Amino acid sequence: MSDESENKSSKNGNYMINKKRTVTMILLAFWIGSTLSGCTVSKDVGGDQSAEESVVESEASADSVDDRQVVIDEENDSRSSDDADVDTQDFTADSADKDTDMSVDDQADTDGGEDRSEKADSQGDSTKSGSLYEKFLRNEIVATVTIESSQENEYYVPLLEKGSFYTFEQLGQRISEYFFDPEYSDKTSYDQVQYAYVNSADGAGAQKLLIKFVGLNIYAPDDDSYAVVVVSENDGKVYLTAEYECWARSEMTIYGNGIFSEYGSGGAGDLYGGISALLSDGTIDSVYGTEELYEWWTSYICYTYDVDQASDSDIYQEVFGTDTSPDALIVTVYTIGNDKYYQYDIGECAEEQKVLCETYLDRCHDELGINWSLDEEVETAIQGRCAGLGISYEETMQQPELAWHIL
Repeated sequence: MSDESENKSSKNGNYMINKKRTVTMILLAFWIGSTLSGCTVSKDVGGDQSAEESVVESEASADSVDDRQVVIDEENDSRSSDDADVDTQDFTADSADKDTDMSVDDQADTDGGEDRSEKADSQGDSTKSGSLYEKFLRNEIVATVTIESSQENEYYVPLLEKGSFYTFEQLGQRISEYFFDPEYSDKTSYDQVQYAYVNSADGAGAQKLLIKFVGLNIYAPDDDSYAVVVVSENDGKVYLTAEYECWARSEMTIYGNGIFSEYGSGGAGDLYGGISALLSDGTIDSVYGTEELYEWWTSYICYTYDVDQASDSDIYQEVFGTDTSPDALIVTVYTIGNDKYYQYDIGECAEEQKVLCETYLDRCHDELGINWSLDEEVETAIQGRCAGLGISYEETMQQPELAWHIL
């Protein structure tokens, strides 16, 4: 009995082996035929599946459920192995193509996306949420200084040196370091930070960010002096493009149209003012400057022309002497671009002084070459200056309020 069982089992085993061999041969023949007929890799997989399904269906009617399951399992294993080989080859080929076409930056994205993101932020990448100005205020990016120093004094130390760069926090530290000397002051930092967004006066480019550091004690303790730094965006990066300081004897007010009015004092008889404009490149340029001179300060115009001569002020003293002062004489000097324009006003002078004032003014013209200009000449020169800067002359006379916000 046991011999019969063993023989029967052996026959069944041989039968299954022969069946699997037959199936394998059929699949192999079909695959070779498909390959020779020019089928693609994806079609080969579909052809294998159709052949296998046909064989399984033809044998399912002759075999038991258990035998059919064994054949299907074996064939599925074989098919999965073939499919895996095809998928691996395809993936390898695709990867090779991608590596060949990918730029260095793209590979950096794939290999180290997080590092690249941090690098982009340090350069002011504008593709992420929030404006570049907001990122700067959050200390997420740095701003590079492009300010040209106008001082030729070798001992002068600029607040912001060209080529240096700061985060917002570092900028605040620099402000405190520059304006507060612990040797002379117990105060070590500014009181408050304000900010505002403003359009440029020439109407081009993005808005500028203004950052005001208040409470710097420039002239005296608690004098409400402050410094303003202009932050500008260009090509996806931010720059510190201008700065100015205001204190008790020097005021500079910016309006919502990017126009500045200026006022200051060089003494009781020496007042200066003017109009400037914030331009689209983030710089501040003068439209015109004025200096009003009163009484003996009017002698300054002599020094303007010939500072090397020791007798510069002799004209004034020769005319008025040392005991006489032209109380109501006013001389205004306009600086427009590289040119100067001079005007005078003797309307309030006493009659006995008018003759002296006229003599003084005539000698300044004859001996120093000072030309006295009419209002129309000055206005025409200012209009020409505005045209050269690309701003509206009428806009320079408008003063819309600029909204500042506490940070």
